This record gives sequence, structure tokens and C-alpha cells, in this order.
Amino acid sequence: MQSNKRSSFWLLAAATAPIAHFADCGWLTAAAVALAVLPLALLPKSWEGMPKSLALLEILWLGAVTGILLRGSAVYWPSDSAHAVPLTLLALAAFTGSAAAPRAGNLMALCMALLAVPLAASGAAHLDLNWLRPKISPWPMGLTLALLIPNLPASGERRSGITLICAGALALALSALIQGTISRHVATSVPDAFFQTARTLGYLEPVAAVAMTLGWYAMAVYLFQSAGEVTKSAELSPKLAAVLHTGTSTAVLLFSWQPQIMKITVLSAFFWVLIPFFMFLKKVKNSA
Repeated sequence: MQSNKRSSFWLLAAATAPIAHFADCGWLTAAAVALAVLPLALLPKSWEGMPKSLALLEILWLGAVTGILLRGSAVYWPSDSAHAVPLTLLALAAFTGSAAAPRAGNLMALCMALLAVPLAASGAAHLDLNWLRPKISPWPMGLTLALLIPNLPASGERRSGITLICAGALALALSALIQGTISRHVATSVPDAFFQTARTLGYLEPVAAVAMTLGWYAMAVYLFQSAGEVTKSAELSPKLAAVLHTGTSTAVLLFSWQPQIMKITVLSAFFWVLIPFFMFLKKVKNSA
């Protein structure tokens, strides 16, 4: 039970940064995305018996997504840290022990909650109710990608409904904060709307920067742990898997590859939901 709690806290900490980074679509759309995407994490999935070639592709994809998402961590710090912050977080995540990370989940989630309190309190005081009118935005692929993270196999266990409800509530709350403070129209037209919202709330940039940096670090460790679970299931060499994951992430961060978020989201759904689900069906069929 204690291990389950740690995994749940760690998952929420890992989802916070990408959810906040992409939560600029309005609260109604965010709620619709959460309702459509998060239940996928309850599907029974299995990575056992995965062919080694397919497992290598999974690990390469996890490395690419790690690098692509970690790029978002640079915008919360001065421009000369554009490469230093993501690469530092990547290095720290690569060396974080798989056993230590979930144990730190309780503390990580608590720190992020404490940092979020002044943001939420100040945001409530600045809300414009006229801006909170329900409006439908185009389907936000970035937020969909963020909410696909619970489908990853970091803990090797099925997700609890409470964890998924909390992740959905987080997406809804952050989207409402952004929409109600700077309006949905402005939020969808400026980059990094969450950080711009923090700037309007009495110079809370440092609070947002620290909270988001913690979240990006948690996310990177979570992706590394997920690659470790795939490695174990396919009986691959842990050293080879670590080199592939870290090397791919570093290459994505250092080079100017700018893939469309839509393509990344669709491929992530394929790798993280469909493939393990079909592996599960194959396992059930073989055992019948």
C-alpha cells in the first residue's frame, strides 16, 4: 500500500510540469481531454514477452520524448540557460536510482503543492469571471501528450482511479487559472501561457520556475524508470538501454529537431497504449 502511494505521488509530480506547460486551451477543453485520455491508463497492459527489436524502439521513443518535453524546462530560466537547464535535469534523472525516486514522490508532491499555494491564491484574486465562460478550443495535442504519461510502465502496476482523477483535476484547475487570469484568447496566442500567468500574479515567476523545474525533473526520472521497466520485460542489457535512452534525449536537446506535437502525441499513443494492450491480448490468448 505504501509503495502504491509513493508511485501515485511520483506520477502526479511527473505529470504536473507537462500539464501546466500545455494547459492553455481553456478549462472546458482540458476537462474533455482528461475525460477522453486518462481512462486509457486503466486498460490492462503488458510489456512481458515483448520482442527485443520492439523494446529497443520503445526505449528510443522514450528517449526522444524525454528530450522533446525537457525543452520546456528552459523557458522558466534566463535565456543563456536554454541548454544548461534541460541537460542538467537529464543528467540528474539518468543518475537517480529507480528505488529512490518513488520514495521521494511524497516529498516532491508536497513541495510542489506548497509552491502552488501562492500561485492559486493570487490567481483566485485576479480571476475575471467573464473570461471563464465555456469555450471549445481545437483538440490540444500537447495536453493529450501530457495526459498520456500515466500509461507508462514506471511502477509496473495499474493506475488507481484517484490518481487519474487528481491528474484530470490538475489539468482542469491550471487551465481555469490561465483562462480566468489572462483570457483564453491571450493564452492561446502567447507561448508558455502558464509562465505568463505567473508573471501577472504579483511577480511569482520564481515560484513558478522552481515548481516547474521540480516537475520536469520528476517527469524525466519517470520516463527513465519506464524505460527500465521495458528493459526488464524484454530482458535487454540495462547498460545498452541506458545509453540509448540518454543518447537519444541528449541528441534531441542539442540539435534543432522540432517535430510537430501532433505527430509526437499520435506516436506516443501507439507506443504507450496500443502496443502494450495488444501484447496483453496476446498474453491472454496464449494462456487460454
